Amino acid sequence: MKMDEIIEKYVCKPSRIAVAGASSKKDRAVYGVMEYLEEKGFRLFPVNPACVGEKIHGLDCMASISEIKDDFDVLALFISPSKQQPVLDDLEGLDYKPVVWMQPGAENDSAEALLKGKGYEIVKGACLMMIHQVYCHDQGE
Repeated sequence: MKMDEIIEKYVCKPSRIAVAGASSKKDRAVYGVMEYLEEKGFRLFPVNPACVGEKIHGLDCMASISEIKDDFDVLALFISPSKQQPVLDDLEGLDYKPVVWMQPGAENDSAEALLKGKGYEIVKGACLMMIHQVYCHDQGE
């Protein structure tokens, strides 16, 4: 799938996004991105083992993507490459393949190569919110 197809299918139309590295701290970039996406109608699943039991934007935070009961379209990584392995291990346990979106700062070349080899679509180094703002302004916004 090409980038423009991913944008059309998952960014310009509200999709289901697992947010790995979600935070209730308002000074974190992920907090603002989640707030924006929620306002645009996206269904979010906050994931962060350090925030289990907390609500982030009114949503229960989960320890792992494997706890998400519904299929999701995009796995947005807001965590540094050195802390991604548990999430990537859980990703491979799913029976479907969401798009893996490596937010700026979460780019991971070795994981990208491995996941692409297993048939995952990867977006790297682009912010979901910024892509929505730039490409989706004519989508009824």
